Amino acid sequence: MKPSVLSAAILAATSMPLMAQDLPYYFTVGAAHTENEISVDHFGDHMKHSYTNEIALGYMLKDSLALEGSFVIPSVIQDDSRADIEQFRFSSLYFLSDDALKPYLTAGLGFEEMRTDGGSVSNALASVGAGVQYDSSERVFARAELRYDDMINEYPEHMNYVIEVGYRFGSAAAATASAAAAGSTVASNNMTDDSQLTAEEVNDLPATAAGIPAKSAFEDSDNDGVADSVDQCADTGKVAMVGSNGCDLIKTVEALLRFPLNKAGMPGKATAYLDQIAAQAKEDKDLKIIVKGHADETGSDEFNQFISMERAKTIGNYLMARGVSKDAIELKAMSDSQPIADNTTEEGRQLNRRVELTVE
Repeated sequence: MKPSVLSAAILAATSMPLMAQDLPYYFTVGAAHTENEISVDHFGDHMKHSYTNEIALGYMLKDSLALEGSFVIPSVIQDDSRADIEQFRFSSLYFLSDDALKPYLTAGLGFEEMRTDGGSVSNALASVGAGVQYDSSERVFARAELRYDDMINEYPEHMNYVIEVGYRFGSAAAATASAAAAGSTVASNNMTDDSQLTAEEVNDLPATAAGIPAKSAFEDSDNDGVADSVDQCADTGKVAMVGSNGCDLIKTVEALLRFPLNKAGMPGKATAYLDQIAAQAKEDKDLKIIVKGHADETGSDEFNQFISMERAKTIGNYLMARGVSKDAIELKAMSDSQPIADNTTEEGRQLNRRVELTVE
């Protein structure tokens, strides 16, 4: 097969902003039934359908978009009377849903060589298709795809009926840690010199890790980082997570630490509160943070145990990336043993896919 000259397409795709994933890489193996009747006139004789095997390596750019390189070779069950097809294809996949069963569209470019007893032809290839993917677990999935391949400057073209299974691997923990560290650096570089704050500026400061001034700047009787003049909950103490009004936010935090089905990525809205926990833990070395991961009842016992621990690890890794000692964090996988809502409804299952934090 001839090498592909798709540099422009690759550069355009890889220059897109990346989104952190728990398991960003994957590979697939599959088999296809390829119709060749539409290529009969090119070779001048009857052509039987071909059987092929496919293997692909992919990367999730974000939850709805994947980039994939595929190799196609004649199947091991192919006999000599059928056309041999070899192909390299570079494709993008756009997923139309974030559910376990998700339809998708695909388009790609590549090269193909087709050989029969009557001759052979090879040229650039364009393909379009559609399919459906089912995620049976966090790592394992299956696909069924209908794809149309057309040699751009030659006659042969095919309809392909493809079945594949896939496995996700890799980790974005390091990327998450780097992003968190970068965020910490930005916050540190933008902190205001407490000695230059006016009384009005002190009262307007939010209760976040980057916005809590030194105690000398204002009176803070309960040591929660919020000035007494605006503190509406005067007995929360330093172990509590509080908002700008000084009241405990632990229930709000629990509500924000929700996860989509079969996902364990960082909930974006939770980072501000986790930053505050990290700041408290770095100040008080005796604090203990208990992180409990939970699942709904839709998965198997083994998978629910796995996904609940992965969710706990996501939060634990974020806290460690913000400077919290590993010894201060205890991770627990609760599986689906402690539901807080009805698992027979989607709304209830969404509430049960959660992480709960306890600061002692």
